[in-house]
Amino acid sequence: MIIRPATIVWVVLLMAAAFGLYMVKFKVQAVKVEVAATEKHLREEKQNLHVLKAEWTYLTRPERLRELSAKYLPLKPMNGQQLADFGSLPVTASTNAVQPASDDEEGSPEAPSVTLVSGATHAR
Repeated sequence: MIIRPATIVWVVLLMAAAFGLYMVKFKVQAVKVEVAATEKHLREEKQNLHVLKAEWTYLTRPERLRELSAKYLPLKPMNGQQLADFGSLPVTASTNAVQPASDDEEGSPEAPSVTLVSGATHAR
């Protein structure tokens, strides 16, 4: 019995297609397992988020916060003597003060001044 070359080619192509189909099936199964694991993880995270939201709601109840603030914070209502304007604060040199651009301004007859919000001026 003589096997024709076309038959050999068809058998080889059929074996290649079967192997390719097997590989695709294997990869699809692996992807299904990965999707199932990801969906399980997502369900767990949604459950955790639901629990955290419930805990947050429970812990931030206004009556509970009121009790805790009264217990741990020494705050009292303000009275009128505690209020002051910005101008009554002492002016001190700080590291945030604006410095002159260069030493060339030392010879100028009048040093520039900074106007504070309250309207008071402070000479540099």
